[in-house]
Amino acid sequence: MTDTQQPTDVASQTMGDPQRALDAATRAMSLAATSIAQLKEQTSEAMSQALARIHGAHGKVVVTGVGKSAHVGAKLAATLNSTGTSAMHIHAGEALHGDLGAIASNDVVLCLSKSGHSEEIAALIPAIKQRGCFLIAMTAKPDSTLGSQADLVLNMGRIEEACPFDLAPTTSTSVQLALGDALAVGLMTLSGFQPQDFARNHPAGALGKRLTWTLAQLVEPSRKPEVRGSDSMQAVLSAMSEGGYGATVVTHDDGGLAGIITDGDLRRAMANRDIRSMTALELAHTNPTVMEGSTLAAEAAHSMQRLGIGQVIVTQDGAYVGMVHVHDFMRHGLT
Repeated sequence: MTDTQQPTDVASQTMGDPQRALDAATRAMSLAATSIAQLKEQTSEAMSQALARIHGAHGKVVVTGVGKSAHVGAKLAATLNSTGTSAMHIHAGEALHGDLGAIASNDVVLCLSKSGHSEEIAALIPAIKQRGCFLIAMTAKPDSTLGSQADLVLNMGRIEEACPFDLAPTTSTSVQLALGDALAVGLMTLSGFQPQDFARNHPAGALGKRLTWTLAQLVEPSRKPEVRGSDSMQAVLSAMSEGGYGATVVTHDDGGLAGIITDGDLRRAMANRDIRSMTALELAHTNPTVMEGSTLAAEAAHSMQRLGIGQVIVTQDGAYVGMVHVHDFMRHGLT
């Protein structure tokens, strides 16, 4: 080898090799799946105790960690909050510089650390103990600084990182996510958490709309197609055109609901007879689908899809208030 030659390393041999890249990616998934599958046996008793302790606590769950564990902890705290368990995330480093003030004696502290020996974690433990908090460790080293001083250990088990250099947390963070989600789901079951509770925590965005919006919120009062039963076909066509729903409601002279006429009804009738002399009531479908304004929009959309209809009549305390078309659900992201 000359002075200008450099030794060939593994990285340079595998750079740009699509098959090796795919093999590495597949191995990463296999390692994560294997480690997660082992959690059931090795954490069952501790998981049961953790669920009972958190559920019975009078405070919140404080999730802490450093590095990638801190990022996982932030996600876990967010999941707990959205599923009915009050939680907050504090970076262990920030906790040592004032954020400890957010931790109360009735809180449960969940500390994430694969090694259990992180400097910030070791420094934080005495302060947590001094406050009288119950400390749960999520670690792969039960005999570590963290594991040995925790009140309860969720053992991550033997971890083989997918990173070829065993440097980047990969398998370990997948295991932490799995354990954290398991805690959240278990706590949902203990507390009897329901979709309605979920909706209260997610009022915005498409998810919030699907869980909270009702038909009344989709009704446009200015678009209320309606004709009397004695009205002519000209009046029917005018109402359908102005409403833009492809249909119009037909009412009795006293205002009570008599039926509905859709553009499909018109086309079918015109193919078989002369409808010019017919009244609205003679053409109306007298058993239309009617829903109360308090009906969840997502449920209404599902029912309409099942029934194969394009619009639904909306009532409030039995009185006709408007109509909702399938396009209204699509426009508001409710399908």
